[in-house]
Amino acid sequence: MSGFSAWVENQLELRSFGDIQEAARALKIRPSELSRWLSAKRPPTQDTMRTACQVFDAPIMEVLVAAGYLTSEEAEPGTTPPSVIATIATQCLVDELTRRGIAQRSE
Repeated sequence: MSGFSAWVENQLELRSFGDIQEAARALKIRPSELSRWLSAKRPPTQDTMRTACQVFDAPIMEVLVAAGYLTSEEAEPGTTPPSVIATIATQCLVDELTRRGIAQRSE
């Protein structure tokens, strides 16, 4: 079971639906769509995640983590992914600027 399908199953359990048919009716989606979410034979699409957010009234970050597109650390408020520039050594940047003919200005 994928993280997304486990998340969907948990959302259904929180709402205490009798079966997939009842859940699909209450969530206003087709039973076949809900079954696909639960079987999770492939990662959810953007549309699937948007729909899941709407029908379960869940934040998109929660769904992205459940689907495995983000880690819980990446989804924390105020965090940003490391900048590519931060991973490049200063001397490499200086070398590249020199190679391009950009002279260092002294002030």
